[in-house]
Amino acid sequence: MNSTHSRRALLGGGAGAAAAGALGLVLNPTSASASPLAADRTPNTVPPSRVGLQLWTVRTLIGADYANLELVFEAVHDAGVRELELAGTYYDKTTPELKRIAEAHGLRITSNHFGPRAVDLPNPWLSYEGRMQIFQEAQSLGRFPYVGTGSTFGFDGADDGVEGYKRLAEAFNVAGEHAVKEGFKGFFFHNHDREFALVDGRPLFHTLLENTDPRHVSFEVDLGWVAVAGEDPYYWVRRYGDRFIAFHVKDVTWDPNGNRTAAVGTRAAGQKYRFADLGKGDIPWTRTFSAIKDLRNYRYFLEHDDAGDAALNPAGSLNTVWRGCSTLEGIDTSRRR
Repeated sequence: MNSTHSRRALLGGGAGAAAAGALGLVLNPTSASASPLAADRTPNTVPPSRVGLQLWTVRTLIGADYANLELVFEAVHDAGVRELELAGTYYDKTTPELKRIAEAHGLRITSNHFGPRAVDLPNPWLSYEGRMQIFQEAQSLGRFPYVGTGSTFGFDGADDGVEGYKRLAEAFNVAGEHAVKEGFKGFFFHNHDREFALVDGRPLFHTLLENTDPRHVSFEVDLGWVAVAGEDPYYWVRRYGDRFIAFHVKDVTWDPNGNRTAAVGTRAAGQKYRFADLGKGDIPWTRTFSAIKDLRNYRYFLEHDDAGDAALNPAGSLNTVWRGCSTLEGIDTSRRR
């Protein structure tokens, strides 16, 4: 099947058809983001080889039966994505099969959120055998530099304030030390807004940073959730950037009619917002990344939790990916230095 036609078929009707104009930019090989991968340019620009995608963003397009997996891989590569982060599923493939499919489309799987996807599911991070299974899967998916989790599901302490977060940090330390012994650089934790709930005026996230061993534990910081919590992403990147290895890069618009509400206990608690395509929301991205001395030292996973909702994002999730790649390509922090 002609690849252009197959990708147009993937758009379908309705919201997909509405996206066709914007997605023409994805399908057009002369567009800026679809140009041949440039060298990882300067310390002040996001390296093209580190532009990634959290696949949760395109879950609706992939489909419940995963029928469109390869078409989506082809399309996001055309948009400028080079690295993938999984959202805990392997799409009914073995890990070696999924790695081969990604590589056939010019993509590298470099991360996954291992662990339970719901509160009532077992947490493999808490046992030696469970961690070994995670490490084996990470090896076969792409020899990840770090292994980590995307939530506090299944960990003790997440609802118990400072003392609970100290127990949470200790579980991270155990996982990280084990990961290093197995040849990884360590364990990472990905935040949401609730980890920035205030205790005596201070975000709980400080407790995780202060009670985890930097030799074994790092953080994949979701800058969108940081902003949702009412925090300044620039401050956190500048203050703790040496503990961070990667970012989830998604935008937020504060909107009294938004479909989401900031977590209880955070600075922004109760405020309404909605997620937006990168560069279309309220986060100042060039300012945020100007806190980093060398942008080549991190990974950047685009994400938009509601991208596949036609009512909230009529242009569609592939347009979201294209817009994200284009925005990252245009960042140059030398203008702020």
